[in-house]
Amino acid sequence: MVVKETGTLPAAGGASAPPAALNPWLKLLIGIALILFFIFGIGSLAQYIPGARHMAHVIDERNLRVTAIYYTDFEEPAEGSERIRDSLDYTPDGKP
Repeated sequence: MVVKETGTLPAAGGASAPPAALNPWLKLLIGIALILFFIFGIGSLAQYIPGARHMAHVIDERNLRVTAIYYTDFEEPAEGSERIRDSLDYTPDGKP
């Protein structure tokens, strides 16, 4: 039995490497297409969530900036923030 010298080590377990599945550029395009599908396809179904139309009406009525994280210039968030702060500072059992 004659063994040829190839200069490479055999794979673990004697198995060869699996063949490449998809071109990396094709994977990238499929990923971008899936992201766009979820944003514009499934994301547009959000208008059918119960209460979404009412929430959109309130946002338009009060001229809210929906991308803002916290509102300090409206009365409702200020009251909610005070109530949360007071409930944490003055617990019912008297321990701060």
